Amino acid sequence: MDLSGETATVASESQPYDVANGAGRRSRSWRVGSYGPNSAIVYALDELRRKSRDQARKNPYAGAAVDRLVTNIVGTGIVPRSMAARSYEGLTKPQAKKRKAEDAAFRAQIQKLFLAWTDEADSIGAHDFYGLTALAVRGMVEGGETFTRLRTRRPEDGLTVPLQLQLLEGDHCPHLRTDATNRIRQGIQYDAIGKRTGYWLYREHPGDGLIVSAGIEQTLVPATDVCHLYRAMRPGQDRGEPWLARALRTLYDLDGYLDAELIRKKNAARLVGFVKRVLGDGSEGPLGADPADDDGVATLDFEPGTIQVLADGEDMTFSDPKDVGPNFEAFVRESKRSVAAACGLLYEILSGDYSQLNDRTLRAALNDFRRAVEQWQHHLVVFQFCRPIWIRWMDLALLSGALRLPAGMTRQDAYAVNWIPQAWPYIHPVQDVQGKTMEIQAGLSTRTRKVAEGGYDSETVDAEQASDNERADTLGLSYTSDGRQKAKPDEASPPNDDPAAEPATPAS
Repeated sequence: MDLSGETATVASESQPYDVANGAGRRSRSWRVGSYGPNSAIVYALDELRRKSRDQARKNPYAGAAVDRLVTNIVGTGIVPRSMAARSYEGLTKPQAKKRKAEDAAFRAQIQKLFLAWTDEADSIGAHDFYGLTALAVRGMVEGGETFTRLRTRRPEDGLTVPLQLQLLEGDHCPHLRTDATNRIRQGIQYDAIGKRTGYWLYREHPGDGLIVSAGIEQTLVPATDVCHLYRAMRPGQDRGEPWLARALRTLYDLDGYLDAELIRKKNAARLVGFVKRVLGDGSEGPLGADPADDDGVATLDFEPGTIQVLADGEDMTFSDPKDVGPNFEAFVRESKRSVAAACGLLYEILSGDYSQLNDRTLRAALNDFRRAVEQWQHHLVVFQFCRPIWIRWMDLALLSGALRLPAGMTRQDAYAVNWIPQAWPYIHPVQDVQGKTMEIQAGLSTRTRKVAEGGYDSETVDAEQASDNERADTLGLSYTSDGRQKAKPDEASPPNDDPAAEPATPAS
């Protein structure tokens, strides 16, 4: 089939995409390689990690970006609420009621046991489970990924549940280790159908080779014993890149610019004037100057308010750069906006500057940001980190005898869990609570769901309410917080059925 005529026609017409054919003055120098989801990162990962961590250590805005992301994603912790329950089909009401009570007691036992285990979760004893969650997310944001080993312990170790967690930075898995014959790609072992079967991990951090006594060795760890927390940007991506990657150049240049501007201001404020004088015999150079070194270079430090004496014939000239004026603040603000956009943050959260937002725009911006955070919480942290840990924890709790399944409950039933992140603070407390109340009353939501959105468990809240009410009744106390008070008639005055009647006047 001859397409020469059609090709000539297309060539003479406008292309469907201006940048696709590389023609034109503006697109001629734009040449991009065809990188796969892994080849783009394999040779750059070490450099990205080093520069990302360097900026997080030294640059206040890079450090703030990492801190704010970890704070909003994890907060005080993403807490599990067991949903373990058996089926109630085919049971009579008394039987179903009894089974529900047994399931509720089993869930309470799970929650109590997990709470006790959280203090024992860290293999080195430095953090609780929620602290490990925050540290794992920090490693993902700053270094691109975090590996967590699930370490099964012996019964004689005396743990509540014989499981502990060991966090490892992404450097522990050699991303340059690739062997097509053995199906190893970027340090990850795969089977014939492309499923991960293991991770090659260094026993010690490669960057600590000078301070550890043992040699740096690689060990193949089964994939079932490792949680790999990372954000994949493309389908098929094996390893994660630092979240600061797109902002590194701006962060580095902005830090240099601010430092140079600070030095310029500092030097401009130091000097006051010069006094020339004739040097006597044996005097060399201006007063206060250090003796010249072997290269003939002498340094002269100025303090604020200095009047420097110079010798006759000596002169000093300083550059007088123009002040950036009002452009400085606008430039720095726009640079911060670029950094915030690259990291997935709001400019206001990164900088702490809310001067350009009003009430409505703040709510809109926070709603969009919180939607992104909830996506990271459930797609990354819960699925890649919390979920496999919970399953292993439940297995070992049952195998060790710390938990015992109720009759008729399967292990799959016991795995059921709802992970609840820390609640977002109210923007308008009264309006937000009223809105939730109206949703429940209109049947658009449930009280259980609204309580969960607040970071709590409805069964726990109900138990606390019942305990508070029982204690208040025992002590003869009455509070407006008791929701039952609305259902009680006003005993001080009889009910008035006539809407036109005048209200009763209380006795003096």
